Amino acid sequence: MALTMAQLKQLADGEGLKYFLDPGRDVLMMRARGAFGEYSFLVILELSGEFLQFRSISYNACRVDHPHLGVTLQLLADLNYRLRFLKLGWDAKDGEITLYGDIWIKDGTVTQKQFSRMVHSYLSMMDLNNRRIQETIRTGEDPGEVGPESIPKGPSGLPPEMQALLDKLLRGLGGGKKKEDEEGEEDKPLDRI
Repeated sequence: MALTMAQLKQLADGEGLKYFLDPGRDVLMMRARGAFGEYSFLVILELSGEFLQFRSISYNACRVDHPHLGVTLQLLADLNYRLRFLKLGWDAKDGEITLYGDIWIKDGTVTQKQFSRMVHSYLSMMDLNNRRIQETIRTGEDPGEVGPESIPKGPSGLPPEMQALLDKLLRGLGGGKKKEDEEGEEDKPLDRI
């Protein structure tokens, strides 16, 4: 069955994502802002719609002659061991560090809920690991996982942009506030996610 570009655009539209369409290839280019940076990434449809890849653009870099390359590569290897769906790559030619997520569609398709989960996982892991990777490159020491205390928080305890995305995601899954419930109601922290 595979996935068509029209279906991929429909999935992106279903998440309220804004994108640029590459006129020569089956690629959507997107931008996102998180707690620790702003990011550009591609959603690439390849092999006649049988393969889908999320891939970062200019995520980070650590050149081969950088004094902290060894510890940075150790961090990338550790993250690759622990993360699901997402992997980090390092290009020895130019030092580019890339975050990507691959899914083989083959004879299946991608549902809106699956796509939503892929987008959420990709963007949150991109953001949460960005600062850690940058600090390791800069100092030569891995500062460790990002804890809740290091993320800027709004009234709900989450960064405002993340809370808005989470509310939207929960609404889409049938578990969040409805638009009409939001009017006149203050933001309240979630008991659990």
